[in-house]
Order: sequence, then C-alpha cells, then structure tokens
Amino acid sequence: MISVDNKIKNIYYMLCYTFNENKLNAKDEEKLGAEAFENIYELFSTLLCLLLKGQLKQGVYKSYNYEETELKNIRGKINITDTIKNNSLINKRVYCEYDEFTANVLINRIIKTTLVYLIKSQKVTDRIKIQLKKLLAYYSNVDTIERTSIKWDMVRFDRNNNSYKNSILICKLILEELIVSDVKGNNLFKEFLDDTVISRIYENFLREYYRKHYPMLKAKSQILRFNEESAADLLPIMKTDITLEYNEKILVIDAKFYSHILSDTQYGSKVVSSANLYQVLAYVDNLDPYKENKVVGMLLYAQTINEPIINKTSIMNKHKMVIRTIDLNKEWIEIRKTLDDIAVDFMNGLLI
Repeated sequence: MISVDNKIKNIYYMLCYTFNENKLNAKDEEKLGAEAFENIYELFSTLLCLLLKGQLKQGVYKSYNYEETELKNIRGKINITDTIKNNSLINKRVYCEYDEFTANVLINRIIKTTLVYLIKSQKVTDRIKIQLKKLLAYYSNVDTIERTSIKWDMVRFDRNNNSYKNSILICKLILEELIVSDVKGNNLFKEFLDDTVISRIYENFLREYYRKHYPMLKAKSQILRFNEESAADLLPIMKTDITLEYNEKILVIDAKFYSHILSDTQYGSKVVSSANLYQVLAYVDNLDPYKENKVVGMLLYAQTINEPIINKTSIMNKHKMVIRTIDLNKEWIEIRKTLDDIAVDFMNGLLI
C-alpha cells in the first residue's frame, strides 16, 4: 500500500476553499493525512465518508418534493384534467398535486447513487466498502439514478442544504470524471481527474484563499472593459482569474494548470507560452493604460514534475510581469507559505 500523492490530497483542501465552508475538522484532516490509500478512488471514498458522517449527525437531509399521483383520499390540489382523462372517479380516486416532505430528493439520490457505484467498483477495498455500506443504510428510502441521466444543473443549494456542496461536488467528480463504462456495461475507472476540472478547482482555490486569509486585498475575478468602445461588441470578454488590490496598487494573477509549462523553440530553448504572457499583459494594459506602475501581472503555474521551479520577473510594454510556479506536491503548509509570500510581497511593494 502506498501513500496517495500529495497533490491529490491537496485537491480536497482546494475544494474546501472553493466553497469556503464545511471543511473537515482537525481530527478528520489528521486522519486523512496519516491514512494510506491504494489509489485516488479510496481517497475520494474516504473523503465522502468523513463528510457524510458529519452531516448525518443532524439526520438524513429532507426537503419538499412535488408529487402528482392518483389517490383515494384528497391531498393537496386536485388535478381535474388528469382525473377525468384517466377515468379515476370510476374507481373513487382522484389525481392530486402536493408537496411531500421526504428524504427522496435529488441531493440524496446523487449521494446514494455514488455510494452504490463505489461499493460495486473494483478499485475500492473491502475496508472502505464496509464504511460505505454503513452510510448506505441511512438512504434505504432513497432512489438511485442512472449516472448519465443526472441533471447537475438542477441541484439547488440554500441555507438548509448548503453543507452538502462539498459532498455533491465529490460525487460529481466520481460519477462524471472518474467512472466510465465499457461496451459490456461494466464499471471502469479513469486513471485520473481531468486536467480541466483540476484547473477550475485550482483557480477558484487561489481566489478564495486570498479572500479568506487576506480580506484587505479584496480578491475577486474582474471583468474588464475595452478602452475602445467602438469595437467592444466585436471583441471577446476579458475576465481575470484573480485580482488583488492594496493601497491603490493591483496584482493580476492568471492561474495556469497544464501538463507542461514550457514549450520548445526552434532554437532548442524552452519558453513559457507567449499567449499566456500576452493574455496577462492585456489585463495589465487595460487596468494601467497610462503606464503609471500601479499594476503588475503574474502567471502562477502549477508546478509540473519534470520542469524547473520558475520565479522570474521581467518588463513587458513598461509593465512588470512575474512568472512563478507553485508545487502542489508539497505539504499543505508549504503551499500556504508560497501563497502567503506572494500576498506579503505585494502588500510591501516588492512586486510593484
């Protein structure tokens, strides 16, 4: 048995910052860090178990479901059209429309579907399946859903179920990104999370980290307006990943999560993407059109295994541009230190 890669463990911590709530408690985080897993699926199964155990202390989540069915006794509102169409009155029945307070709601259906899939999979050990089966018992009155028919955009969160955001996202990652079916209908697993999924998590994590730990920096994603209004309708929208502001100074961070940071040139050297640099430069030019040295741009790449650590500063079009990498394979405390150093350097004017 091997310890799961730190980057995979850190994905969960990034998810916590993405939602800025419902983190694992200190005891659970210690358990996660100390436990050994055979693969990513065991990690996500354990995460799901820890989250659900905490939520089930309050009981299984219930909400109102709209129902329309044929009944002997009137309940809610009578649907006269369906009652007549189906000749229900002959059998002394009527079609009724009503809201039922039940556990058989979409959130619980997704959770049960995920538990069942993990229990049936070959990548999760019997030790973890025992935990999954214990949780499954709480959802005996809940239906499962065909994985491919889940309408994720129909999941709605409010103050009563907001704590389920992390659980549902983990379910989505498992059901949409990790599990596939072969031609015989057998459940198989993809070998890793799709990079575009992790890229979105990475970007959201950076923004929410600074929102939580450095509120004075006013971290946000900012839509920029083109200076030339006459052509604005024909141009794409410019939107920053993370914009930090402090004492009338601005740091624009563009988060990049790629399998390769550097590309080969015809001269045999390796360089970062010019498109990435020009993208950040466009943001900086827009925010500081008069070159008043109030805005600095930063490309913050997730470090790759076979490429060097990068920490470079250069001048482009009279603007300061910083290129840095952050190693997601490091321990969580080291990741936080890298982000803290960026914030402190920015506030102390070392990046401007």
